[in-house]
Amino acid sequence: MTDILAVAGSARRGGNSDAVLESALGALRERGATVQTIIPHLLKIQPCRACNGCWQTGECVVQDDMQELYVRFSEADHVVVASPLYFTSLPGHLKVLIDRFQCFWVRTYRLGEPPQPRRAGMFLCVGAMDKERYYNCALTIVRTWMACLNMGCAVSRFYPQVDEKGDLKAKHPDYLEDARRAAVELVEGVHGAGRGDRRG
Repeated sequence: MTDILAVAGSARRGGNSDAVLESALGALRERGATVQTIIPHLLKIQPCRACNGCWQTGECVVQDDMQELYVRFSEADHVVVASPLYFTSLPGHLKVLIDRFQCFWVRTYRLGEPPQPRRAGMFLCVGAMDKERYYNCALTIVRTWMACLNMGCAVSRFYPQVDEKGDLKAKHPDYLEDARRAAVELVEGVHGAGRGDRRG
């Protein structure tokens, strides 16, 4: 059975990024996947304090909710992240979670002990502006983070021109169906067929 770890990056519950995430997860559940969703906004996660406490062992010394998440991110078959764009980047609470994976950077690139096996992840992003260069900043962050997890960001989508809560369902219901197709690409390994990273 496929184990999916989903990350709901927005602090606004039931918003546009939640909508595309749930659409994608629905398609995965229909294919028998088990899904756990985490919401960084609701977790007790301290920022990385750059103490280098992980430098020798690859283990973070800060004791908070991240300790359990390190295990979940190591064990999941796929990680699915959905987020809005904030100033061409990710919401702060999601970025704090990502920054705390500095210890995985140490494991992967300093100690040569990356999480095993190699896996695939997915990034779904919504934004008010229809300018791909803003999305590319966030995508670079996610790809770099997933690389530390020994995971490729195999499937990614940008859904533009959604801002107010409910915009996506009201104005772009086709995005929901595309998110389902993206999820199928992830688990069936049909990505990389020249579709690119942009919702077309």
